[in-house]
Formats: sequence, C-alpha cells, structure tokens
Amino acid sequence: MDWPRHGRVTLKPFAAGLTEAEWRGLYETFRDPEVAEWNGSSPLRSPLWLFKRFVQAEMRRKDRMAFAILDEKGEYLGTLELYDLTPEEATLGILIGRKDRWGQGYGTEAVRAALGYAFGQLGLKRVRLRTFAHNLRARRAFQKAGFREVGFGPGPKGKEDVYMEVRREDFDLEA
Repeated sequence: MDWPRHGRVTLKPFAAGLTEAEWRGLYETFRDPEVAEWNGSSPLRSPLWLFKRFVQAEMRRKDRMAFAILDEKGEYLGTLELYDLTPEEATLGILIGRKDRWGQGYGTEAVRAALGYAFGQLGLKRVRLRTFAHNLRARRAFQKAGFREVGFGPGPKGKEDVYMEVRREDFDLEA
C-alpha cells in the first residue's frame, strides 16, 4: 500500500476498493444538505445502490482519480478528486464529510497529500481549483496547502468563485 499520505491523512484510491463503511461515509457526505451547500450542489437523493453504480462508472474514466480521505485511525473523513486530468495538470476537488472534524487541519493535510502525489508520481506541472469566494475556511486551508488565488468569476447559484492554483516549481514536496 503506497498510497498518498501527509500528516495524519491517507488518500485511499477508490480503485483499491472501498469498504462498506467507506461507501456509507461517502454516501452520507453527498446526502448532507450543509456539505452540498458548500459544494454548490443539492443533497443526493438516490438510493445507495444507485449511487454506488454511478461512482463505479465514474471511476472508469481516464481523466479522473478519486480518493477516500482516511484519518490516522483509517476512518473515513471525506473524498478528494483530481479531475480534468491531463499529462500537465488537473483540477482538485475535496469534501470533508465528517463535520465533527472540520477546522482541525485534515483538509489541508489531504490537499498536501494530493499535491505531493500530483507533482511527484503523476509529474503534473499545475493543479487548480475553484471554491466559493465566501468560503473563507476553504480558502485558508488551500493557501496553507500551497495554493494561491489567481482570479474571481461567477459561481453557481449567483455566488462568486475564487480560482486558485499551485505550480510544481512553487510547491515544497518536503513541507
């Protein structure tokens, strides 16, 4: 098991297979109205079996890599994806579904693990993302992980997005 790690966090590739507890955590993450609001989406309403089928189909895509975020005890915390993946760059998306763990640095550690993997094993040159401009907690976590803000634009539901990126030459793999 040579999965991406940083600090207390391990990123378990979905391709390695999810346990029933991890499936349940993932499912509950996407069903949570507050998490959905921060993600600019609506809470998931489909049954677990259909959700599993959709996720498994998405895992077959070549332009996307999905990971379960596991804490130091190996318990599910959330999900992280590298998508729109090319040989040069990717877009990062992350959801910490365990609200009792918000504000404890797990998101920053998961992002650092993903960036280490993206710039190391994958050899990417840039990772980008977008988040709501009003989501100050996420913006601070992304900045702590190495991202910098590069612009603003319209987001979903009339909200403003902030665009962020980090380039390999600006990322300290050892930090």
